[in-house]
Amino acid sequence: MKKNALLMLAPLLLCALGAHAASKKIAPEAKVSVSARVGKTAVWVGDMLPYTIRAIHDRDVEFALDHLKKESLALAPFVVREISVEHGEWSPDKKLLEITLQLTTYEIGKSDLTIPPIPLYYFIREAGLGRKESQAETIQVPATRVGLRSTLTGGPLRPRDFKPIHPVDFTQIAAFLFLGLVGLSVVGIRGAKWAWKSAHRPKAKRRHFPRHARERLAHEGLAKIRAIGCGSDEESARFYHEVSSLVRGYLQHSLDLEASCLTPGEIERALQHAGTNGTLAHEIRDLLERCEAMKYSRDGLSGARERHGEALETLEKVVAAMRRELAR
Repeated sequence: MKKNALLMLAPLLLCALGAHAASKKIAPEAKVSVSARVGKTAVWVGDMLPYTIRAIHDRDVEFALDHLKKESLALAPFVVREISVEHGEWSPDKKLLEITLQLTTYEIGKSDLTIPPIPLYYFIREAGLGRKESQAETIQVPATRVGLRSTLTGGPLRPRDFKPIHPVDFTQIAAFLFLGLVGLSVVGIRGAKWAWKSAHRPKAKRRHFPRHARERLAHEGLAKIRAIGCGSDEESARFYHEVSSLVRGYLQHSLDLEASCLTPGEIERALQHAGTNGTLAHEIRDLLERCEAMKYSRDGLSGARERHGEALETLEKVVAAMRRELAR
């Protein structure tokens, strides 16, 4: 009897094992897989929300996207502002379709909103000479929830809404005051330096210099300088010293200016401040700098003798210009 029972149970066991093996078979991969994502998990009223739909599909699948127009696509409570579609490659046997919707909403009074499902229509184009198309099929983009931010509170408004008052930290206040005083001190010191420099900047004012004294100074100075030779270093040094002394002395008599104590650059700025011709001020600076270079540079005197005539010609030109310009 036991043998008969085993014989009767054997077919049942074989059927059960066959059904279990069939259930374990891998289902064929879908031709289209769809996913959706949002650029923000929550939005304010009026915010722009990027909503991207991604469809990965076989190469023989083609989509019909004529219904995806912002004028006709209804996604209440959202409003479609813009739609962009991109096609691309996903893998050797798959392609990518990416649809990006720019959404906005003016809904209020809710904690979250739902983007409705969107249908996508596609058909499969069969390979071959005829390139037959199958009947259109539909796949749904799942609904997506998005949080809605609001500046309004849910209950009655209260002055502080039960927020604790933070204690005052006097240490932080003292630190900020100290830093502020340091900053003001730095600004004050820089301002004082600028004011001091402006007040002590060399200023030249015209003063009375009789014509006969001016002519005698120029005539005697030029005659003395012309008489100096250039045969030795001592003569060259004396020549450039007398050139510098003549120019500085003429300026000091003509202007209220301590020319003997100023650098060539300071003399130029003082002359410009006094309204002297800019070209003349520049020529005076160049001549004085050349005299200092000849006196103090290592090889100045050796090259000074070669430029003796040029320096004398420049001096005569500068003296003539000073006699015209500073006599006004």
